[in-house]
Amino acid sequence: MNIHQLRAFQAVAAEGGFSAGAAALGVSQPTVSAHVGALEQEFTVQLFDRSKRQGVLTPLGAELLPLVRELFATWDKAVLMLEGAGDGIQGLLRLGADAPINAMGILERFKKQFPQVDIRLTTGNSGSVRADVLAGRVDVGVVADAAPDPALEAHWIAAQDLVVFVRTDHPLAGAKSVPLRRLADEVLVIREVGSVTRTALSDALAREGVEPAGFVEVDSRESLQAAVVAGLGTGVIAEDEFMDHPGLVILDVQGAPMRIDEYAIHRRDRAASAVVAGVLACLRPQA
Repeated sequence: MNIHQLRAFQAVAAEGGFSAGAAALGVSQPTVSAHVGALEQEFTVQLFDRSKRQGVLTPLGAELLPLVRELFATWDKAVLMLEGAGDGIQGLLRLGADAPINAMGILERFKKQFPQVDIRLTTGNSGSVRADVLAGRVDVGVVADAAPDPALEAHWIAAQDLVVFVRTDHPLAGAKSVPLRRLADEVLVIREVGSVTRTALSDALAREGVEPAGFVEVDSRESLQAAVVAGLGTGVIAEDEFMDHPGLVILDVQGAPMRIDEYAIHRRDRAASAVVAGVLACLRPQA
């Protein structure tokens, strides 16, 4: 029995399947299957019920899981202790962000202060980044979502407004701002469910009783801007996330501003991690 086998067992149990467990660990599904199979073969036991869904634990597997969690909790404490005793931060920072542009300043300051640390940046919407933080796939998330969670700590970074953007040949293109109620005449290009941008927009429309002419849903900021360039509708985006384009103009929203807050989030049980502490020290420029 080794740590890789136990990590694989825990990941499959936590994620509900071998493929999902492999994705969480960043390895192939055959590798995870081999680790779990070797663990079962060594002790001539069955930890998952293969006659059901792949991630269904047998009674023995269910009994083993809390022991493995306790083992890795102790392991993590040992890692934190050794990190703190070492000569500065070492290793890898895994950072997730719902908008890469909002993480770049933090990463720039972090790299200047800790040049010996490698960085891995992953992206997704706020919901998927939160899930990655909770699952331990990333150390810190930069998201526009601080929904309370007893397992997480959130640190406010900054606030920004949502803006509307249209093609240069759109009737609104010559204006500097647009009343929210004017969006009732527009087909809006919006992000997918789980995006905080979409939630903030939906809340503002509901408060003002505005029902747009229609919606086009996309799953990324790049797709959002491409859809507006293609003439599919009017876009809504956080101001800092808008990428300059010669065929597009942005407009402020009058009367009912839509604002989102960005936070750095991490697991409470990782608060003492040198990497996490390093990121928190770099959230904003030093005065």
